[in-house]
Amino acid sequence: MTMVRGVLVVALALAMLVAAACENTDPTPEESAAIEEAVGGYLTALAEAYSTLDINVLEGHASTNEIAAVHKLLKELLQTTGDRIDAELIGFDIETMTVFRGINSTVRLIEVWNITRYGAADGVEKGHFESTVQRTLLQLRLIEGHWVVIGRSNLEQHTPVPETDGTPVETAI
Repeated sequence: MTMVRGVLVVALALAMLVAAACENTDPTPEESAAIEEAVGGYLTALAEAYSTLDINVLEGHASTNEIAAVHKLLKELLQTTGDRIDAELIGFDIETMTVFRGINSTVRLIEVWNITRYGAADGVEKGHFESTVQRTLLQLRLIEGHWVVIGRSNLEQHTPVPETDGTPVETAI
């Protein structure tokens, strides 16, 4: 289901690009600053939601549908692996940003995270992954004067492999 959601977000972004072919999609400096602030607020709230399992921190940063999607991911993680994640956002870099009709935005970015997995029942650490890089696509909408994330799609993830003495190191989360 997560794959379908990602495909739908990418399809929506592409459809918006085609529809806006005649429109100037470059954000104004004011739009750019507001969208970047919204992206940072959302990612910070997302890290807190993952770390505390409290999706309410996403309110004001994400749409009802996006909050429900995060809730579903957290629930699936707990049910399938019995794990919870402590996520720390190290930083993000916006690669591209477009604005369509003044109320829709697509942002492609690189996120860097430190992620630690714990057993939800016993709290025992199962793995720690520093500087995990994710390329993502965010869809935002201007709602009541505030940019809100309405969809997030992970395009690529890379966890650096630490140098070792030749012993295999687990890199998958």
